[in-house]
Amino acid sequence: MNFREYCDIEASGGNPYPFINAIRQSSIACGSQHCRGSVFCCRIAQSDLAEFREIADRCRMQLQIRRKRSVLGTLRRYRARLGLAAGILLGTALLFYQSNVVETIELQGNTTVADSVILSILDAEGIHRGVWIPDIDMLHCERRLRAAVPDLAWVGIRHTGNRLVVEVTEVKHAPELLHERTPCNIIAAENAQITGVRVYCGHLERLIGDGVAKGDLLVSGMYTDERGQMSYHHAIASVTGIYEREAELAEPFTVTETVPTGNVVRQKWLRIFGLKLPLTFRQPDFAESTEAETETPFSFLGMTLPCGILQRTVTETVTTETARTEEEVRLALHAAVVRYEKNLLSDVTILDRTLDYIPGEDGITCRLHYRVEGEIGAVSDFYIQK
Repeated sequence: MNFREYCDIEASGGNPYPFINAIRQSSIACGSQHCRGSVFCCRIAQSDLAEFREIADRCRMQLQIRRKRSVLGTLRRYRARLGLAAGILLGTALLFYQSNVVETIELQGNTTVADSVILSILDAEGIHRGVWIPDIDMLHCERRLRAAVPDLAWVGIRHTGNRLVVEVTEVKHAPELLHERTPCNIIAAENAQITGVRVYCGHLERLIGDGVAKGDLLVSGMYTDERGQMSYHHAIASVTGIYEREAELAEPFTVTETVPTGNVVRQKWLRIFGLKLPLTFRQPDFAESTEAETETPFSFLGMTLPCGILQRTVTETVTTETARTEEEVRLALHAAVVRYEKNLLSDVTILDRTLDYIPGEDGITCRLHYRVEGEIGAVSDFYIQK
């Protein structure tokens, strides 16, 4: 559909050349002119149609007029329909508003700095979903991010429509130097009995089956040849042994817990382009509570729309002291022992364990005694005196 109104005209019934000359002498803008036999074809604006007809009548030409639809003609036909005009104005206003309000914040370039850290700083500066984009001082926010997060070397903020893009470049720290050529020994990190040795570089000082105390030399990085000359090397070895490890865990009979009471308030909002229109009006008045928010966006033909239902669930809680029986405390201690072994003894093999439960007035203490097998060697640098 064209923007301007025009007509396609076919003129016939006489000699077309006087008619063509008359049109050229007039002020009519006539385009697409061509002759098909004795029929003259052209295209003119509808505003020139009256003058064109007068010339055709003087030249005794018969006209066939085909009016073409246009944007202006369509609007002129619907100019009396105020609802359509109001809808167009409202749609334009919503489109303008939606294009200038932050709908999403996209982070790019951060690998070690968490998204939550950057978003929390932006939120403290007043940048979040629903903020009017022209009011954002992006240069100030860039400086604030660089000052608040030392791991950021560069920050750039821009917007594309209603999408705010935060691009960052992180500081590239120098890699930690590996002292693979620094002269060192391998010493015992535990009081243990050696069960296995693999020496890759260095001189073995202890054999399998020997008992060693913590700090004893296991593999030396110092060599003395037959001429008495000494050389120093970086000792590399894997020495395993059997040693003991002890720990102590405790659980009280009385614990303080936060439990829900069953009173729940659900609040709902209709979110449109950053605006939140309340659908429920009940406000929670709980002294203690927990909150959880979920959002269900609307979709159309597989596309997610910038609107949806925001729901907040507020659950009332109370802090109470719960008395536990001895059996419940023992079960809690057993779970703590499992966590201890999973987190702190995952790198060794447990050969034997002894658990001693010692009841007290306030709770039960569990003393753990393990006999384990694992790596006992530790690197110990030594310095050469010149």
